[in-house]
Amino acid sequence: MGRESNRFWRSVSKFFRERQIYHRSDGVVRFIRLTPQTQIALATILFGALLWVAYSSVNVVFKEQIIVGEQRERRIVEDAARRRLAETEAALDEIAALNVLYTQEFDAGLAQLQNRHEAIRAITENKITGDIALEQLAVSLARSGGPEGVKIKNGNRLMVDPTGREPTPRQSRISKLEEAALGEVFSSRLAFDIDDPVLNEMRSSAAAYGAEQVLLLATIEEEIRKQTAELKAILAATGIDMTPMVTRERVALAAMEAVDDEFSGVGGPLYPIEDEMGNTTQSVYYQSVQRIEAQLDELNVLSHVLLTIPLATPVDVRFRQSSRYGPRWDPIKKRTRAMHYGLDFGAPWRSQILAPAPGRVKFAGWRNGFGRTVEIDHGNGLMTRFAHLNSISVKSGQKVSLHQEVGKLGNTGRSTGAHLHYEVHYRGKPVDPERFIKAGRYVFES
Repeated sequence: MGRESNRFWRSVSKFFRERQIYHRSDGVVRFIRLTPQTQIALATILFGALLWVAYSSVNVVFKEQIIVGEQRERRIVEDAARRRLAETEAALDEIAALNVLYTQEFDAGLAQLQNRHEAIRAITENKITGDIALEQLAVSLARSGGPEGVKIKNGNRLMVDPTGREPTPRQSRISKLEEAALGEVFSSRLAFDIDDPVLNEMRSSAAAYGAEQVLLLATIEEEIRKQTAELKAILAATGIDMTPMVTRERVALAAMEAVDDEFSGVGGPLYPIEDEMGNTTQSVYYQSVQRIEAQLDELNVLSHVLLTIPLATPVDVRFRQSSRYGPRWDPIKKRTRAMHYGLDFGAPWRSQILAPAPGRVKFAGWRNGFGRTVEIDHGNGLMTRFAHLNSISVKSGQKVSLHQEVGKLGNTGRSTGAHLHYEVHYRGKPVDPERFIKAGRYVFES
């Protein structure tokens, strides 16, 4: 161990020999003796300092790289966070925009359905009002008796359908209407460039409801068309031309609905109004509504005309029709042909004689050949006459309603026995009353 130590110091001494450093100043020479130990100590200190400087330099460089790396990673994380935040904000903005669009389209669709519902409700109420009036007339006509005075059972519905009844509109028409309704809903989007499943579902539901409403209107329209044809058939069954009567009634109803204002003129170019979903009044739905309203107006006119026509039998008890309208052998002057302008009803003495339709008493008194007579003006050129009465229950100028008593059956005037002589006049000329009675009976009896 000692040898090795001596050998080490000899090797070191070769590099760190004793040295002297001379220094001359002001003529004085001085020197500093540097022993090997001192040199070794100074070298150790210098080497340590160099190591420290190297270590510090490397540490600083690596720390800067670490800091730069950390900053780079931080920037990457921050950029990613900013991108996610921007994406989230964009998604939220898109959701908010979709929510606004959902709300707008839902509100518009709901408003459209409500408006359409109100139109259907108005049409339905208008039709129900007319149906109730016709139903009441049907019940009243059924109460008035059938052939030979036999009461009619359940006489409260329309029976005759001269046009042929379909339970529902034709299937091909339904398909076309449904296709048109669906097309209109999908073509009236608020945003064409957005293909969203929620919006598509909403539009599909709205389209389905719109199609159902159109189909409901088609069913109502079909029913109105059939009822209109039935009422026209009833009027035609009377054998007289009701066109002037229908025209007058249409004008009268229009005058009642018109505003009583001398400054009521209107006009201007056509600018179709769009509803909340962009549909104009030229859409399938509004076209159906316009047609139905026009048909309802026509049906109401025909109903009003029908309610003023003497369709009921004037005798409310069991009777026998003893003589018809037309030529016959005169009952008083035998073997003489004479014209009979009415119907004769044989019934019990003092049976009630009833008004066959609403009207105003035109005459109530004695007429030669007719005895005690009542004449009722029903308007539109129609007048009924009740002759050979035992007594009169109304006065001239009095308003009477359907089935109101006008007198008692008797045998006054030129008569061979207790009976009622019943006439119907149109525009001052007698017509066959039996056609009116049959029109009322066989259409409404069941």
